[in-house]
Amino acid sequence: MAFIERTILNTIKNRFEKERIIILVGSRQVGKTFIAKKIFTDIHINQKIFLNCEDPRQLANFENIETFIKYLDFNSMDISKQTFIVIDEFQYIKNATKLLKIIYDLYENVKILATGPSSIEIQKHMKESLTGRKKIYNVYSLSFDEFINFEDKSKKYSNISLENATPQNINSINSTFLYKYLYYGGYPRITAELSTDEEKKEELNEIYTSYLQKDIKSLISGENIIAYNNLLKCIASQIGNLININELSNTTGLTRKHVENYLTILQETFIIKMLPPFCSNKRKEISKMPKLFFSDQGLANFILNDFSEIPLRNNIGNIIENFVFNEIKNSIGAADRIYFWRTLQGSEIDFIIQTGKGLIPIEVKWKMFKTDAASRAAVSIPRSFSSFFELHKNITATIVVTMNYAGKRNVENKEVFFVPAVLIAKFIRSFLMHS
Repeated sequence: MAFIERTILNTIKNRFEKERIIILVGSRQVGKTFIAKKIFTDIHINQKIFLNCEDPRQLANFENIETFIKYLDFNSMDISKQTFIVIDEFQYIKNATKLLKIIYDLYENVKILATGPSSIEIQKHMKESLTGRKKIYNVYSLSFDEFINFEDKSKKYSNISLENATPQNINSINSTFLYKYLYYGGYPRITAELSTDEEKKEELNEIYTSYLQKDIKSLISGENIIAYNNLLKCIASQIGNLININELSNTTGLTRKHVENYLTILQETFIIKMLPPFCSNKRKEISKMPKLFFSDQGLANFILNDFSEIPLRNNIGNIIENFVFNEIKNSIGAADRIYFWRTLQGSEIDFIIQTGKGLIPIEVKWKMFKTDAASRAAVSIPRSFSSFFELHKNITATIVVTMNYAGKRNVENKEVFFVPAVLIAKFIRSFLMHS
C-alpha cells in the first residue's frame, strides 16, 4: 500500500517511552496492521519480532506462556533483554490478556504492540485483566487531514489556515477533496490503492460483509443478523438525528431491548457514535436522547446504496454535521468529551466540547456566504448561542462552522470564530494547543 502518514503514528512511538503494552483496536480495514508494521520498522530496538495470529502456525505458539517463551527462544530471542513484540490480530489467542499480563509482570524489558478488532468481549477482558498495565488507542479510518495530505500532491492545503483562507480557495478544497472524501469515506486501501468506482464499492462491500460475518456473528444469534442489518440501514438514514428507540423498534419490528443492545454493539464496534446531550440544568435542558453519527460516511453511503453527488443530496446538512463530528473527535483524540445541547424550548447547538478550561460550543451552518464586505459584516450569529451564554459562563471559544467563510466577531464579550468545515480540525488543534 502507498504510504499514508497517520497522525497516530508519532503518538504511539512517543508513548512507548513510558508504556510497555499498547493495544490498537478498531473496525476492519482502518489501518491497524499498517500502523503496527510501520512502528515495528521504525522503533529503535534491535531484538524484535512481528507475529500474525491469523496464521495458525504462529497462533499455536501462544497456547500458554511456556510455549510462547520456547518459540521466542527458538528464534534466538532473550526476553530478559530489551525486546519489542508485535502481536497482530491478538483476539485469536485464547486468554490473550492473561498472557499479556504475565509477560508484563515477569519481563520488564519487553514492550508489546497488539492489534485487534473492536470486540466487546476483548474490551471487557482488557479492562478486567490489564488494568494499569496497558494503553489502548482506538484507530479510525482516515481523517480528512490524513486524506488530503495524501491526495493533495501540490501541498497547497497544508498552508491554508483561518488567517489566509478565502471563499475561493475553500470552495476549491470542497469541490476537489471534501466531496470525494465524503463519497467513499476514509478507508486507507480505498484512498491509496483503488482507482475505479467499481473497485471502491467492492471494497466497501467486503468490509461490510466481513463485519457482519466475522465481528457480529459471534455477538448475536444467526437469525437476528437480518434484523441487525435492517437496523443498520434504518439508522444510516438518520445521521445527525436524535435516536428514538421506540421509533426504531416500530420501524424494524425489533423489541426495544434488542434495539438498545444492537446500538450498543454498533457503538462498541466503532461503526456509530451515540452522542450524549450536555446537561447541567435538567429543568431547562434535554438530558436523555442521544444523537447518532457514523464513523465513516463511505460505509453509510454503501449501506444506503446512495452514491449520488454529495452537494445535491437533500441531507447534505446532516452529512456535513457528521463530517464535523468526526473531525472534532480526531482533533481532540476522544469522543467522550463531545456533546450536543438542546433545551426544552427548542434551542440547539450541534456540538459542545468540554475541556479542562471550559466549554466550546460549535454550530454548523452549511450555506454560501456572500463575499462582499457589507455581507460579511452582516453575518449573523445563531440565536442558540445567546441562550447557551445565559446558562453557561465558562466558555473559552465559540465556533460557527461554515461552507467557505472564515472570520471572527465579538458577540456579548465573546469571540465567535467562523471556520470553514475543512479547517475545523486544524483550528481546534491549534486553539487547544495555545489556550
